[in-house]
Amino acid sequence: MLGQVLDGRYHIIRVLEAGGFGQTYLAEDRRRPGQPECVVKQLKPLSNTPRDVTVARRLFHQEAEILEKLGNHDRIPRLLAYFEQNAEFFLVEEFIDGLSLRGEFLPGQQWTEHQVLNLLKEILPVLEFIHSFGVIHRDLKPDNIIRRASDDKLCPIDFGAVKQVRTVSGNERNPATQTVVIGTPGYIAPEQAQGNPQPNSDIYALGIIAIQALTGKKPLQFQSEPDWENNWHLDLIISPETIAVISRMVSPSYSQRYPSAKAVLEDLERRARDGENISPLSRFFQGVSRVLTTPIGELFPSSQPELDETDAETVVLETSRLSNLTLKAEATVVDRPEIVSIAYADRDIDRTLANELYQALTAEGYRVFLCPSEEWNSRANEGLEICDLFVVLLCEYAATSEMITEQVSRVKGRRDRSLDGKPAILLVRVNLPERAPLNYELRGYLASLRSNEDPRSGTRDWHSPADTPALLEELHLRLSGAPEDFPTEEDYLPTLLPAEESPSGKPLPAAEPVLPEGQVGLTSVFYIERPPIEARCYETIIQPGSLIRIKAPRQMGKTSLMARILQHAEQEGGKPVSLSFQLADGKIFADLDKFLRWFCASITRRLQIPNRVGDYWDDLFGSKENCTTYFEDYLLQEIESPIVLGLDEVDRVFEYPEIAEDFFSLLRAWHEEAKNREIWQKLRLVVVHSTEVYVRLNVNQSPFNVGLPVELPEFNGQQVQHLAQLHGLDWKAREIEPLLAAVGGHPYLVRLALYHIAKGDTTLERLLQTGASESGLYGDHLRRNLWILKQYPQLAIDFRVVVAANEPVSIQPDTAFKLYSMGLLHLSGNEVLPRCAVYRDYFRERLEGVSQIAPRPETPSIATQGSSLAAIAFTDVVDSTALSVANPTQALESMQRDFQLMREICQRYDGQVLKSMGDGLLIYFVSAVKAVDCAREIQRALAKKAETLPDIAILRHRIGIHVGDVFFNGDDVLGVGVNIAARLQAKAEPGGICISQTVYEVVKNNLSLEVNYCGPQELKGLPEPVPIYQVALSLPSA
Repeated sequence: MLGQVLDGRYHIIRVLEAGGFGQTYLAEDRRRPGQPECVVKQLKPLSNTPRDVTVARRLFHQEAEILEKLGNHDRIPRLLAYFEQNAEFFLVEEFIDGLSLRGEFLPGQQWTEHQVLNLLKEILPVLEFIHSFGVIHRDLKPDNIIRRASDDKLCPIDFGAVKQVRTVSGNERNPATQTVVIGTPGYIAPEQAQGNPQPNSDIYALGIIAIQALTGKKPLQFQSEPDWENNWHLDLIISPETIAVISRMVSPSYSQRYPSAKAVLEDLERRARDGENISPLSRFFQGVSRVLTTPIGELFPSSQPELDETDAETVVLETSRLSNLTLKAEATVVDRPEIVSIAYADRDIDRTLANELYQALTAEGYRVFLCPSEEWNSRANEGLEICDLFVVLLCEYAATSEMITEQVSRVKGRRDRSLDGKPAILLVRVNLPERAPLNYELRGYLASLRSNEDPRSGTRDWHSPADTPALLEELHLRLSGAPEDFPTEEDYLPTLLPAEESPSGKPLPAAEPVLPEGQVGLTSVFYIERPPIEARCYETIIQPGSLIRIKAPRQMGKTSLMARILQHAEQEGGKPVSLSFQLADGKIFADLDKFLRWFCASITRRLQIPNRVGDYWDDLFGSKENCTTYFEDYLLQEIESPIVLGLDEVDRVFEYPEIAEDFFSLLRAWHEEAKNREIWQKLRLVVVHSTEVYVRLNVNQSPFNVGLPVELPEFNGQQVQHLAQLHGLDWKAREIEPLLAAVGGHPYLVRLALYHIAKGDTTLERLLQTGASESGLYGDHLRRNLWILKQYPQLAIDFRVVVAANEPVSIQPDTAFKLYSMGLLHLSGNEVLPRCAVYRDYFRERLEGVSQIAPRPETPSIATQGSSLAAIAFTDVVDSTALSVANPTQALESMQRDFQLMREICQRYDGQVLKSMGDGLLIYFVSAVKAVDCAREIQRALAKKAETLPDIAILRHRIGIHVGDVFFNGDDVLGVGVNIAARLQAKAEPGGICISQTVYEVVKNNLSLEVNYCGPQELKGLPEPVPIYQVALSLPSA
C-alpha cells in the first residue's frame, strides 16, 4: 500500500496503525493546495465472502455517518471523504499533528494530581459531546489521545470502534444491541467486555487512564493487585476529592458509575469548591491526626525505603509534644502542593526522622520525595529537580557522605540559577556534635545559608524526638508562612568550626584549604608527602611575586597540599588567604564586574579588615582596573606581610568563558607586575585546578604557563605501606599489591580502605570482593560519580566506551579532560583508560544500556530496543498556516527547498530525519554536540540562502533540541525527550535555536558556544518549568 495513490489523490506515506479491522495510513492529499497530510483508514473484511463484505460495508457506512454527524468539533478529527475502491473501504480524516499520550506515559513516571485533573477536564467535555449523539468511543486509551502540537490540547482519535446506540422504539425488546467485543485489555469496562457497551464505558476507560498517569503503572499491572478498585490510591499523595471521583469512574458496575461525562465534571467542580472551604490550617491538623492513628505501613508508599520491623507499628506522638505544634500564619493557597525533598544517609536515626517527616507532611497535603543516599533512584533525582524546599538530615555519617554533599551542591546550584530563589534549603543537624568531622564543602554551604538573603533557607539542630514537632512547625512555616514568622537562627545555631582530624578520625572527602588552628607541624597524622613536590613548593612560595599551579584530579590531595603551602608561608611571615570558587553562588558569575567585586570583598573579609570596595570602584574605569587599584592601593598597603592567596577549584571559573579570559589574564598581569614593582612582590599566588585549561587564553595572558607547575601523582607502593603503618597495619607486598590493583594509588580510596580495615569494619578480602558494588566500602563514592555521569549524558556516553574496552581508547579531548578531573581516567598520550579496576567493573555494569546514545537500529521496536538516550531536534516554520493560506504553492515550494537543504546538512552530522511533521522535521542525532552544530549550520545556511531569494520565498525556521530518553516504535520515536524538544522549538526566536539545560551542560565545554540564558520556562504539558537557552548565531551579513 505504501507509495500508492488512492482515489487519484491520496498518496500513502506510511502506516500509522494496524488493527483487526484494517490499517490506518498517513497520506498526502495531492489535490489540495500544499498537499496537506491526512489520515486514510482502510476497513478490511474478515474474509472475502459476500456476508463479510456486506458486514464490512455496513460498518464502513455506519462510521462515516457517525463522523459526519459529529461534525466539526474542535477536538475531533473531521471526516474529509469516504469511498470504496476494489472492494476495499476507505475513510479520509483530518490529520491531527501531535504525539499520543503513550509517549508521555513512561514506566514509573508519575503525573501530578494537577496534571491528571486537567486531563479529565479536557477529555470529559469531548465525551459528553459524542455521547449526546448516541456514540460510544469504545477504545479510549493513551494511544488514541493526541496532544495536538499547535495548541497542546488533547484530542481523542480513532473512532473506528465506535458504536451507535439505537434508542428502543416499537416492539424492540433489547435496550441496546449486543455487538462484537471491541476494546483494549486493561481499559475495557466489564460490561463492554461482555458485548454490552454503555456510554459510561468510556468514563471507565478514562478513569483507568487517570490511574495509569498517577501511578506510573500500566493497567494490567495495578489491576492484578487485590481489590485494586479500592486500593489503587494507597501509594499516592492526592486529595480525597480526586480519589473519590476516580474511584467512582472505575466502578466495576456501570450502574454504580457516573451516568454521564457531565456528571463527572459537575462532581469535580463541586468537590473543588468544597475543598476550597477547608483552610490549610485545618488540613494540617487533619494530617497530624491521620499520622497519630494510622499504621506506618498504610501511610508509607511501597516505592519508598522499607521501615525496620521495630518501626512497623502505629506511630504515637506524645500529647505534650503536639501541644507545642502551634502555627503562626495561615498558609498561602497555591495551585499545586508544595514539593519537599528530604535527603538523608539512611542510618537508623535519620531514617526514622525522615519517615516521620514524610508521614506528617504527606498527610498535610504536601508532595514529598525521600532521597536516601544509599538507595538513589530516578524518583529521588526528580525530587531534587522540582522541589520547593530541600531538607537535609545531617547525622554524623551524612556529614562525611559524598552523595549528601553532591546533593546539596546540586540543589544549591539550581537555586543560584533560578529566578524565584527556589528551592529553599534547610540543613538539619541530627545529633551532630559541634566539632564532628564535617567536610569543608558542607560547612561552606552551612555558612552561606546563615547569611543568605532568602529567609526560607537556614539550618536547625535536632537532638531527640522531642524536637520533631517544632521541626514540623518550622517546615510548614518555611513552605507556606510569612517571612516575619520564620525562626531566628541566631538563637540556636552553633558556631561552624573546622573539623578536627584525629588519628582515629574518618577520612573527609573534601579537605580543609587552611589547616585548623592548634595543629602542630606542617603535616597531619596521615598526610603522605610525595617528594620532591612539597619541598619545591615551600621554597617557591617564599619568593617575591611567586606563582604555583597545582593540577590533579578530584581527591588526589590538591587542597591538602595547598593548605600546607599556605601554612608554611604563614610560618615564614606571610598572610595566608584561601578562597574556594566551588562554594560561590552562581549569581556572582553573572558578569565580570559583579565577579571582581565579590572577589575583592571575599579576600577583604578573610583578611579581617574593613571592606572598602565601594570606595575604590569607579564606574569611569573598567572592572579590571578597579580590582587592580583595590589590591595595589588598599590590600597590599594595609597588610604589612606578603599576602599568599590560595585559589581553590578555579575549574568553576572555566565554566564562564566570558569571565575566565579577563580574570585569568588579570592574575597573569599581577604576576608580571611583580618583576618590576615592589608592591606586587607582596602578592604570592597558589592556583589549584582539576582539569586541563580549555578556556581559550592568549599565551601571553595566561597564568597557566608561568610559575611552578605541580601535578600530583598517585601513591606508590612504598607510600601506601607507610600509610598502612600509620594505621597500625603491618602490611607487606602481598596485601599492598591487591589493593593497588583494585583502587590504584588513589589517595582517598586508599586512605578509606586502610581506615576501615584498621577499625575492623571490613577485611582486605571482603573489600576486594565488594569494592565495585553498591553495598561495598566505596558505594557512596561510586554512587556520587554515577549520578554526576547521568546528569551529563555526553560524559556517560564516552566513559561507557572507556570501561567497555579492554585496552586504551580515544574519546573527545574535552570529555576526557572532564572525566580526568573527576578522577575516573588515566591519560595516556591521546588515549585514556579507567583509573582503577573498581571504576572499570562498577561502571561497566552500571552504564551498560543505560546512558548510551547509539545509532538508531534499522528495525527498532519498543519490545527489542527499549529506551535509549538520544539528542532530538524539532524544526518548525514560523507562521506556516498563514503562509499556506496566502500562497499555498509558493509555501510548499519553499518548504521543500528548505527541507532538502536541511537533510543534506543533517547527513554531514550523522543526523537522521525520522519524519516530516507537516511544516517541520523530527531529527535524531547520536550526539548532542553534533545536534547543536548541525542546527547552527542549518540556520546559517538558510540565512545565506535567503539573501538570494525574494521576500515571498523566504521562510523562517525555529529549532528546538533536547537530550532525553526515547522509545523507538517502528518508524516512530516516542518519549519525554521527544516531547520536550517539540515544546522547545516554540520558544526559539524566528531563525533561532532553543536548547534545554541538559543539552547546554553537554555541549558547553565541547563547543565554542554563545548562549542567552532565559531562565526556567513553562512548557505545555510539563509539570515544572524547564531552564532553556537561546543559542546566539553569527549569521552572514547582508
